[in-house]
Amino acid sequence: AADSREIGRRLRVGTLLEGSVRRAENRLRIAVQLIDAESGYQLWAGRYDREMSDVFSIQEEIAKNIVDTLAVTLTAEETGALRKTPTRDVQAYDYYLRGRKFYYRYNRRDVEFAIQLFTRAIELDPAFALAHAGLADCWSYIYFNAERSEHARQEADTASLRAVELDPGSAGAQASRGLSLSLSRRNADAEKAFETATRLDPGLFEAYYFHARHAFAGGELEKAVGLYEEAMRVQPENFQAPLLVAQSYDVLGRPEEARACRERGIRNA
Repeated sequence: AADSREIGRRLRVGTLLEGSVRRAENRLRIAVQLIDAESGYQLWAGRYDREMSDVFSIQEEIAKNIVDTLAVTLTAEETGALRKTPTRDVQAYDYYLRGRKFYYRYNRRDVEFAIQLFTRAIELDPAFALAHAGLADCWSYIYFNAERSEHARQEADTASLRAVELDPGSAGAQASRGLSLSLSRRNADAEKAFETATRLDPGLFEAYYFHARHAFAGGELEKAVGLYEEAMRVQPENFQAPLLVAQSYDVLGRPEEARACRERGIRNA
């Protein structure tokens, strides 16, 4: 209970979802519980022993139980999002999740391996929008951090455009498109894509993180700080956002905040 209260205060949330997943060949065992962050009281718990092919229906069932437990009223758009599955190919989804894991390590070798994983996901399901978005993010990373080549920029543009074409209602696709547009200095279009991503999913890390990088590149330091802070709220374990926001704090003449963010980034790395 004490841990739940501390995590809740740090994340500024009232409830926490905890869980574990075990996989044995094609079988999944998933245990989840919804906890009141202030009291530590268990609001709801569920256990699922299913086939791997049922993973998307399990996700929808868990989401529905959480909504019912919290007595939340969803809009028609939110209800549709809960029912929508990113792909029907379980192996493609597995490649996508592994790709994201390697991408978040933020080094060229792992990002290049993530490209291979996203590419495999797309080969299995060419209409998998999030896999195209992941591919775009990798090429944007390479452009930012490894080679400012036209090839990398074009690859990011092509993949992000395809992601949005396949699913314009995907927040992940919109965020990836915004970053790619930023690389091409199409600033007005990039802003529109970032705003759309945030509207579609206010809890998406990339929507804030990519927007923050765009704002910093455009010299909008205060805006960048606010967006990085939102990114850290959504994904507190990420190490890149606190290290990058420290740069903005430095330029703004706020050394104490810069130091605190660097220490946080180092702890998370």
